[in-house]
Amino acid sequence: MDWEPATKSEVLVALAKDWVGIEPDLRHRLSAYLIDPKSAEIERSGQIERAFVVARIGRYVVSFDDVEEIFGTAELDGGRLHNAAWYGPALLALQELERLTR
Repeated sequence: MDWEPATKSEVLVALAKDWVGIEPDLRHRLSAYLIDPKSAEIERSGQIERAFVVARIGRYVVSFDDVEEIFGTAELDGGRLHNAAWYGPALLALQELERLTR
C-alpha cells in the first residue's frame, strides 16, 4: 500500500489514542493548548510538505509527523514549521510545549 498524507480525521484519532490514560488533572491542563488541527508547511529532506498543528502556545506548536506517526514541537512562523523536534506520544510533546514557553 502506498503512503498518503494523514487526513485531519486520522490526526485526531492519533491524538485521541495518545490521550487515553492521562490523569484527569494533567489532561485538563494540557487540553487548554489544543486547537482544531490546522495544516502548516514543513521542510523534510529538502521538500516542502504539510503537517497538522494540534496545539499552540504563542509561536510554539505541537504537530503530527504523519511519516513516523509521532508528535513533536516546532516554532510556527508564516505558516511554516521551524526547528522541529519529535518526541513520540502527544503527552510528551505537549509537556515540551509547556516547557518551551516558560
